[in-house]
Amino acid sequence: MDLVKELGNNLTGVDGIKLNPARAQALENLLTQNFGPDVKARLIQRFKSKKNVVIHIGMDSDPGMPDLVAKMFVTEHFKTDLMALKLSHENGLAVPRVVDADDGVILMDFISGEPLTERINRTFEPSLIDDLAKWYYDYHSIRDMIKGDPRLRNFICAENVLVGLDFEETTSGHWILDIGGASASLLDTKPVFDSRKRKLVWRFLEEYISLRGKERSKNIDALFITTVSEALKRTAYWRKDDDIQALANQVRESGIPVD
Repeated sequence: MDLVKELGNNLTGVDGIKLNPARAQALENLLTQNFGPDVKARLIQRFKSKKNVVIHIGMDSDPGMPDLVAKMFVTEHFKTDLMALKLSHENGLAVPRVVDADDGVILMDFISGEPLTERINRTFEPSLIDDLAKWYYDYHSIRDMIKGDPRLRNFICAENVLVGLDFEETTSGHWILDIGGASASLLDTKPVFDSRKRKLVWRFLEEYISLRGKERSKNIDALFITTVSEALKRTAYWRKDDDIQALANQVRESGIPVD
């Protein structure tokens, strides 16, 4: 096994920052410690990630062994992600199980399934939104913190269970940042601002606040619309997308109408 050689020295993460070569060696050490010195791992693919280096690994030495994911950190959020994963798993929340971790590398179970974004854009199932609201409610309840990264690509529909991924941006903050951010993520993927999606984001808000024992109010609705608009604005900035910027302005000025 020589993942160091296979991965190469030119892997980059956020803003083109190179991955510390020691991360690849740390990954090899984790695999050896957990599966023995004769373990043979094959690199299946690198996941799309602008922040860190995340790869899907299979074991050639044991065809029956489940696939794994290795997350090698370019950013400084290794401990934040690891703590959130472990605490969530211990409290029964659907997240990947951590196999082991050390020196800026988390080795975890691979979750097979369909990305939530693709499932919703294909089916518009209201039950998916209810599951997402429950997942967020449980996550917020565990630590009284928010997930931070609201992109719906960080959720997988796996065997009728919604699994959350990517916790390095976990931080303190108002719950509306997660709920509004996730709603913006739904609205800004094709079909963009679709009437069925507009209904779903209001359902998402209602389902979430009902779990908190609250009801919609003018203040909550206004805060929600502002948060969605700001999240769309941030997306427009990093995508360099004038259409999403226009949508952010439209939401701020006219809200999110339901036909």
